[in-house]
Amino acid sequence: MNKILLSFVIAFSFALSVQAQIEITRPIEQLGFNKTTIVTNARGKKLTYQDWSKLMSTGKYKLSPVQHDSDSTAFILTERDETAENKVMAKAPKPEETKFFKNGNSFTFFDMKEVNGTILRQADLKGKIVVLNFWFIACPPCRYEMPELNRLTEAYQGRKDVVFIGISLDKTDNIERFLKVSPFKYHIVGDSMPLFAYYGVDQCPASLVVDKDGTIRFNSQGYGEGAVPYWIRKTIDEIN
Repeated sequence: MNKILLSFVIAFSFALSVQAQIEITRPIEQLGFNKTTIVTNARGKKLTYQDWSKLMSTGKYKLSPVQHDSDSTAFILTERDETAENKVMAKAPKPEETKFFKNGNSFTFFDMKEVNGTILRQADLKGKIVVLNFWFIACPPCRYEMPELNRLTEAYQGRKDVVFIGISLDKTDNIERFLKVSPFKYHIVGDSMPLFAYYGVDQCPASLVVDKDGTIRFNSQGYGEGAVPYWIRKTIDEIN
């Protein structure tokens, strides 16, 4: 089998595998964190959307899935104790690294089109810290970590040298529907199967931190029981 044909077979197999993963089996409007989400407090009391969304907007609360290993629509709202959380995270094992990226390697950027039509240019990312998240709508852990990833964007909103990019397999129109009910505050790039194939990403969520020289300083696979945002922040703060 020649190299061109082999490359085609690999790409086609990848596309079929990924397409099976991203199949959306429920209405998009019922996914993510929105009015249909079941939220209780630590004592088991069910909260209205207005109540829990208002508390979440303060940044002093967090949502945790009742079942981490399933497509849960039920979450527990708890008040944050960031000092205690950071101590726990500092002692916990570092999140599992991906099999497709390696810390210390260079990361190649391309021009990318956001769902809103804006072009994220490769040249504009040079000299910046770039945080990337590979995700898709039908991926439960991708959705679980979005509120914490949103907090990261807010924490660095005054830093023009830090850019957050979410690369999604989903079609742009589906992403737009999803974001209307469940915001994700990264720069969102859709229709990204070619990028997934190029980087070899076949499991989500996957997060990276690329430093100002284009070197991968952190990469993780999975939700990590909520540890990934802590390590992203830690890595950003360690980069000069």
